[in-house]
Amino acid sequence: MTAVPPPPPAPRHPGWAVVGAVAAGGALGTLLRWLLVAPAPESGTPVAQWVSLGIVNLSGSLVLGLLLGVASRRELPRWFVAGLGTGLLGAYTSLSAVVLAASVAPVAGLGDFIRTGSPGGWPLVAGLAGTLLALAAGAALGTMAAAAGLRLGGYRAPGTAGRAP
Repeated sequence: MTAVPPPPPAPRHPGWAVVGAVAAGGALGTLLRWLLVAPAPESGTPVAQWVSLGIVNLSGSLVLGLLLGVASRRELPRWFVAGLGTGLLGAYTSLSAVVLAASVAPVAGLGDFIRTGSPGGWPLVAGLAGTLLALAAGAALGTMAAAAGLRLGGYRAPGTAGRAP
């Protein structure tokens, strides 16, 4: 007869300071991103919109890597790391899907497709291919920016506190 293993422990609440810091950071990050990206559509070019989105996402990835690098070497309050990382930088780098869909859809022929159901021809295919390419490039460049931030922040993996980099 085999014994039934005990259930896993229930998740621990992070604490109200952490929850409040993430909420406040999220509000500030969203506002900051909006202030930086909102002027781009006035230029009328999709390239300007892509560039502003890329700059916001890459700068956010770099700063997040830097934060985690510093936090790996120093004892920072949990609420501070969560508020700045998950809250502010998470919101700062996450609004792009909505902004991108609203700004690129008319250019890519998606507006007609959504209104009429017609495929939209080459503009639709080119727009979708460009979007997929931009997403792949953004993921690769964002990962490289985060890695650079970790390096600049002096990241140390757990268990390597005494070893030289």
